Amino acid sequence: MIGRARSSSRCCRLGGRERPAAVCGLRSLHIGVVDLDRALDFFTRVWGLATVAKGNGPAYLRASGPDHHVVALHNRPETEILRIDLRAPGSADIDAIHARLAGRGATGSGAAGSGAAALTSPATVGEPGGGYGFSVRDPDGRLLLVVAGDETHADVVETIDKPRKLSHVVLNTPDPATIEAFYVEGLGFRLVDRTNRMSFINCNADHHSIAIVPAKNNTLNHVAFEMPSFDAVMRGIGRLRDADFNIGWGVGRHGPGNNIFAYFAGIERLPLEYTAEVQQIQESYRVGSPQDWKPVPGRMDQWGATPPPSPDMIEAEHSIGFSSASLRAPA
Repeated sequence: MIGRARSSSRCCRLGGRERPAAVCGLRSLHIGVVDLDRALDFFTRVWGLATVAKGNGPAYLRASGPDHHVVALHNRPETEILRIDLRAPGSADIDAIHARLAGRGATGSGAAGSGAAALTSPATVGEPGGGYGFSVRDPDGRLLLVVAGDETHADVVETIDKPRKLSHVVLNTPDPATIEAFYVEGLGFRLVDRTNRMSFINCNADHHSIAIVPAKNNTLNHVAFEMPSFDAVMRGIGRLRDADFNIGWGVGRHGPGNNIFAYFAGIERLPLEYTAEVQQIQESYRVGSPQDWKPVPGRMDQWGATPPPSPDMIEAEHSIGFSSASLRAPA
């Protein structure tokens, strides 16, 4: 059964004051793949998603949670990220966020990578999942869709070894300060932690939905899928190994976010993560600084039981770019 995501008012109460309209979640990722059939087989049979819509074009895949889809696969000449989809609480929030971005200088004529954010007018989204929203490019040229009122699934049944939602995306960027300002000031994310190499921003109770890493190029560092438990992560690892995909880093527990992790260079070398037990935080959470997250010599996570990422994993975390091509939304 499919329904509509519930709308809410434009602002929420935050410590006795009104909070400006903001996105409230990470919904899905559109990925361009060279071999659509092989990628579809990987993400369903191996990674644990299920096909919810597929015609002659893209394949839309859901997790076990309510989101209509968490991944959309498109056939492309090269492997690349086409779009990141964010959710807002309601249509009024869409209009308010759009107006704020326009006020910050986002226009309908910006080119990918130009520093200008190409902004479309809010409208009905004419693709599976529907909803009301607009698209915009961030200062690095990544295409985003901000949507509200999209379809959701009522048949939510947690599965012992399958992802339940998209947890977070981590972005490599040559200009981290500008990217952080765009997501925080433009889209309403909140800075929650900063280490000596990256920053973490969130838009709901999850510790982070996006993390930002300084790098030479604008690429995907990785995308993480939330599993229901540590046991589910381990079962997922076993399924990946059965399909000849070995762990690139993990199993471990991160500092910021306190989440369990296991990383893989997946199909077409997409950098993927299974995660679980992501820290849930309140608005009162104190923003962490690099002084709070000093690395422990010889360790790359809290447990210290896992070796560093493999050379293959490190390469995968810097090899998948973001497309400069258009992806029509809203239609």
